[in-house]
Amino acid sequence: MLRGDAKMEAFFKITTSYLASLVEAGAALIIACAALQAFLYAIFLFLRHLAIQEMEAEHIRLRLGRWLALSLEFELGADILRTAISPSWSEIGQLAAIATIRTLLNYFLQLEIDRASRRYPRTPEQPPG
Repeated sequence: MLRGDAKMEAFFKITTSYLASLVEAGAALIIACAALQAFLYAIFLFLRHLAIQEMEAEHIRLRLGRWLALSLEFELGADILRTAISPSWSEIGQLAAIATIRTLLNYFLQLEIDRASRRYPRTPEQPPG
């Protein structure tokens, strides 16, 4: 019976590892798309106004920040998946450190987004222009 349990645990570890990789790929895709969107909007504003106006540039930055915050959540989810099946104390310690760092990054990013949203009340989902 013990041998079957070991096989099942190995199966779950491999499956969870693939799921974590898939979630990380999703986070990378979110970052890539958000960066491309921010870049294209910035170019559009630059060509349209010959200089990016502060308020519109801030909205581009806020939109990018929101997507980055979302991708941080996905990355944290991937880390949790990696340590979900029979973690060692070392893996738990690493997860705690990574979770703390990512949570702090997300917290301060959200503070900045909220502060900027109060300065520039237009919703960032509206296209510039």
